[in-house]
Amino acid sequence: MPIEYDHLVNIMQQNIYAHEKDNYGHAYVIIKEFTPNIYNKKQKEMLIQFIVDVVKKSLALSQKYNKKTSYVHLYLTNCNRRNFNLAWFKKVNHILTNTFEDTLESLYLYSDSNLFSNLWKLVKNFIDKETREKIVLIKC
Repeated sequence: MPIEYDHLVNIMQQNIYAHEKDNYGHAYVIIKEFTPNIYNKKQKEMLIQFIVDVVKKSLALSQKYNKKTSYVHLYLTNCNRRNFNLAWFKKVNHILTNTFEDTLESLYLYSDSNLFSNLWKLVKNFIDKETREKIVLIKC
């Protein structure tokens, strides 16, 4: 059963946001509250658009300081099979890669699960080499 619209909007606003730090924009995405497998197509599209909008906000913050890149912080703490879906990741990655070419300063991936270590071996193959070099894995 799909999640209620208002509830999903509330989760997005609390867990996906932009912040200014050290003259750069930073986009934060905290995955643990999301369960893509229960969202309908419209909700998934809404979530992707929200992420795109937040990345745009982080780039706008960087542009105030004449910077063309921003940072992304992806929190995969408490990540499990319920809230991480490889097909979903590939789709979001494809959209972000095509929408934001050469705008990533660094991507910090935070995780506390062994599942992520195993998933990373698969996921990294879907990320281009230049972007992969900007990814910092942080075990929490």
